[in-house]
Amino acid sequence: MRILYVGTGYKPAYRLGGPIVLMSAAAETLVRKGHEVVAVSTNANNDQDLDVPIGVPVNVDGVEVWYFRRQEPLKKLLPFVPYLSRSIGFMYSPEMRDALDRLVRDVDVVHTQGPFVYPSYAAAHAAFRHGKPVVYSQQGCFAEERLQFRGLKKRLYIAAVEKPIMKRAAALVALTEAEHASFRALGVATPIAMIPNGVELPTLRPGAAERVHARFGIAPDARMILFLGRLHPIKGVDKLLDAFARVRDQFPDAVLMVAGPNEWGQKLQSSDRVLFPGMVVGDEKADILARADLFCLPSVAEGFSIATLEALASSTAVMLSPACSFPEVERAGAGVIVDREPNAMAAVMRDLLADRARLRAMGEAGRRLAAEHYSWDVITDRLIDLYSKVVA
Repeated sequence: MRILYVGTGYKPAYRLGGPIVLMSAAAETLVRKGHEVVAVSTNANNDQDLDVPIGVPVNVDGVEVWYFRRQEPLKKLLPFVPYLSRSIGFMYSPEMRDALDRLVRDVDVVHTQGPFVYPSYAAAHAAFRHGKPVVYSQQGCFAEERLQFRGLKKRLYIAAVEKPIMKRAAALVALTEAEHASFRALGVATPIAMIPNGVELPTLRPGAAERVHARFGIAPDARMILFLGRLHPIKGVDKLLDAFARVRDQFPDAVLMVAGPNEWGQKLQSSDRVLFPGMVVGDEKADILARADLFCLPSVAEGFSIATLEALASSTAVMLSPACSFPEVERAGAGVIVDREPNAMAAVMRDLLADRARLRAMGEAGRRLAAEHYSWDVITDRLIDLYSKVVA
């Protein structure tokens, strides 16, 4: 099959978060399995622009990628408006429409990678014009908790733009049961396929603790807690900082690392016990994931956290909020689900930090869970089955 993926950005646009990792990993795995994948995106990298060729095909690890220049006129006109300055924007790209009309003609199926942005809108309507089936992913964006942020604007846009697309799509993809319910809560009857995100199982990383010590000063035997993701109110970093403040005196060697782009403009200051290294990628990120004793994500709402999957695959125990919609980690003995209230989080954190053997056992269970149920080989087989059905 020839498959068209469309999203806000494509690697190396990692400042846009997990969806970029998801889209590129799925595309590359599909190519390895003998399919052709064309990816269309803007040149956005959150608050930056990628230095990439514009409007021409680029081979990125076997995937034919087309980058187009994004335009955000409202941000330029009203830079003093907090909402506009903090939003990734609509990702409007006028050159993308004509290119999609050309590209869609030669593909079998179009898979849009998230709502509320121009690339998904333009790709879906190009597919409708040319009679191509659309597979539609929401990536957790329709969770009730997320719709409370800029709620009126989002609900109006859903009613006017997203619902008509969803109703004409061949299939919707839900990452979790919670996503399935959120689709149905919108009154959309389109068939839904339950397909979670996947993860690459990394090789073991001997010496990671020493490299993290050399880079960040964290002692190899210190208890290390990790948050990895966008620093945004919806992710609950403030709750994690509060919880850590309640346990740090009991564990003088414990260190909290909060790694990721500061998307919401908080003023952050690192100390010897709380580190804010900013965006981490590549080998540095892999070492941090392998070195951490406990990964924490007290999110208000998640689609299906890529960072959590990466932590599990890296043999790191996890502590998640119920809104992460990942009860499987607790059933597998790979982590704990705890309310995002700081006292509750601190109580669980104390128990886990006091029992390093339990943390190691959780980490081993997490790697088994990732390998058996969430490897990209397993997930893309399910995607291929879905694409084959909608094409037929």
